[in-house]
Amino acid sequence: MTEHARADSAAGSRRPAIVVPTNKVTVALPFSKITVQEPNQELAELAVIVAELAALVEAGATEPEATKLCLRAQALAARLR
Repeated sequence: MTEHARADSAAGSRRPAIVVPTNKVTVALPFSKITVQEPNQELAELAVIVAELAALVEAGATEPEATKLCLRAQALAARLR
């Protein structure tokens, strides 16, 4: 292969440069600062609303799943009061 042929084949086989960004993110989770709090009044009220909605669904549905849902929602509301 002549020098001219090598230059032509090298020029023809050139690929565009690929730029690959490398980003590194370090995430620190504050596990030592997690605190457990008692449920507040708004959460208890929300649980009561969910229990009431579950009772409405149970009244309109004949599936046993609706009854189980209603019982679970009522138990949660009772625990949060």
